[in-house]
Amino acid sequence: MSGKNGIKRSLNDKILYTNLKNFASAYKASKANAYAGLDFPAMAREMNSLKALSRERCENLFEEFKANAEKSGATVYRAADSLDACRYIEKICREKGADSVVKSKSMTSEEIKLNAYLEKNGIKPVETDLGEWILQLAGEHPSHMVMPAIHKSRGQVADLFNALLSAGLDRENIAAMVKTARHALRNSYFEAGAGLTGANVAVASTGTIGLVTNEGNARLSATVPPVHFVLLGYEKLVPDFKTALKVIRMLPKSATGQRISTYTTWIKGQVPCEASATGQKEVHYIFLDNGRLAFLDHPLFAEALKCMRCGSCANVCPAYEMVGGHVFGHVYLGAIGLIMTAMFHGEAKARDILKMCIGCRACSTNCPSGIDLQKIIAELNVHMGSKFGLNPLKKFLYSNILSSGKRFRVIMKAGSILSAPLAAGGRIKKIPFAGREINFRELPSIKQKTFTDLNGQRANPSASKGKVFFYPGCAVEYFYPQMGTALVSFLEKQGYQVDTPDKATCCGLPAIHGGDGEGGRKTISACLSQMKNPEDYKAYLVLCPSCGFAVKEDFKHYTEDKPEDFKKAGLISEKVKSLAMFIKDEGLTNIPFNRGAKVTYHTPCHQKRGLGSSADELLASLLGQNFIPMTDSDVCCGFGGSWSVEYPGISAGILDKKTENIENTGADTVLTDCPGCVIQIAGGLGKKGRKIKVMHLSEFLK
Repeated sequence: MSGKNGIKRSLNDKILYTNLKNFASAYKASKANAYAGLDFPAMAREMNSLKALSRERCENLFEEFKANAEKSGATVYRAADSLDACRYIEKICREKGADSVVKSKSMTSEEIKLNAYLEKNGIKPVETDLGEWILQLAGEHPSHMVMPAIHKSRGQVADLFNALLSAGLDRENIAAMVKTARHALRNSYFEAGAGLTGANVAVASTGTIGLVTNEGNARLSATVPPVHFVLLGYEKLVPDFKTALKVIRMLPKSATGQRISTYTTWIKGQVPCEASATGQKEVHYIFLDNGRLAFLDHPLFAEALKCMRCGSCANVCPAYEMVGGHVFGHVYLGAIGLIMTAMFHGEAKARDILKMCIGCRACSTNCPSGIDLQKIIAELNVHMGSKFGLNPLKKFLYSNILSSGKRFRVIMKAGSILSAPLAAGGRIKKIPFAGREINFRELPSIKQKTFTDLNGQRANPSASKGKVFFYPGCAVEYFYPQMGTALVSFLEKQGYQVDTPDKATCCGLPAIHGGDGEGGRKTISACLSQMKNPEDYKAYLVLCPSCGFAVKEDFKHYTEDKPEDFKKAGLISEKVKSLAMFIKDEGLTNIPFNRGAKVTYHTPCHQKRGLGSSADELLASLLGQNFIPMTDSDVCCGFGGSWSVEYPGISAGILDKKTENIENTGADTVLTDCPGCVIQIAGGLGKKGRKIKVMHLSEFLK
């Protein structure tokens, strides 16, 4: 299920919505509790280093593992690709007369489509993980890497068992459902000629694998049948138990918010087995390549192979939470699934689902392996745009309009005139002929006088505290010039000289996120030329953290072939700050603000997960009891620029959750540090007729 129809079906699935919403909320609390007293960012950085594998190191670890495993009586096989792995498993099953295989949950077996292959060749695969077994009965594939049946309700499961097993179950009796599953599966272990598991780690120094489970089915699959297949990728190799235990320590905490899983199992080589004619279990370790070894030499995909398959990137993804893994993924799901689809199942299958990433960076900061998942997705989007092409209108917009401040200004001036009849009180209530789905929020009107127009009419007073450079960005320039003039006024009163670009220019992020790398490069070059000499300024201030993050990160990346621009971009990168960051770093204490308001705060995605800061602390110190923290303050509001136009249903769903959390605070004012978030949140509250003020922090400080 994919594409626009798949999205609509998922958005209309109330059970899916409820299950994912409840899990996302519970997961955040559970994960925080599991890591209580631990330094998660430091642990993630260490794990990123520990799981770094070059092609050469991987080969060395594999040879060490192979030698130790074979000493223990196991067989180690290298499968070049999916078909090779499937054929090897079939071959051994034929030799041993195994007509059924019991399987514990294995995403690698999903990757190679093992079940379909075995069934086609007359061998019965039996999933023994409860969630996987439910989906096997239903003829579906997993919607989450760790909780594969998260999209189903207890009532749906009961109906399935009643229809296929004549179980006669009550739709609310979970214990009875589990008992039914256990009874139905128990004999499968003893009837199967082989069992198959994956491996969470493979310890090279001993030839041992480690399995982390909650149901015990992996132990039964590995120990009861006479043959045990272990299907794993080379990326599961670690040098020693010290490293393996660090993986095992983080995996359950990030996967399900558990401090430790119910079962941790270590298996090495042959063991006694009553079901075997020889009295010894036959063990086959099947290492799957499928492109992995080549990807270890790739600067981005080598990072992706550090994944420990915890599924936590899906657990915090706002888009996944709205549509689930049957839409937000292919075989592998969540943010890592978008990447691995390109790696293992082809770029054609990945090109569309990659666009579903809103770019909020929640996955990157939540990854226990320290993988910057959103960065890889962004790079893949640019590659897909180059390979498959872009919509001609988008391409023209990115490369010919946004890259030229002059042309962009002309277009926006024309837009302000043409849209004037639609605006009332500075808001556009409805876009004619756009349809209900697009009109899920109000929109700000394009102002006839831009920030540059208004700021050019001001005198630039002398400064006692030095100079700062303010980059307004497109939203402030054309939609919210008052945010920019408020910032300039505040800083000048504090004793700073504020310089701005001579011409308004885009930061390049829309082009890059839209897949037009060349357009982004042109736009960044134009923007950088307007940013003057960085050595003259104490800071480069932004009111849009997405622009700030682009200046901080993308400017360097897209000027690597231009030494002077790269040097300038690097100097500017070190000085990029939001208003709250600047206030804190400068030690400003005489801060006038709008007193009396009951205020809550929405943290923009790139404010916390890009610039590394939030205004919560500042607002709490200023407002005291009048500051009301918001549940999930740092969860995306669903804007994402043009993303909210391409995926309006998902955007609206994310926005509904944000406005619900805002209303639950009882605040009369919502502050944020991003004009894009103001567009989204003010538009959503306005559409609902709510009288809650939404403003930028710069407007709140008088």
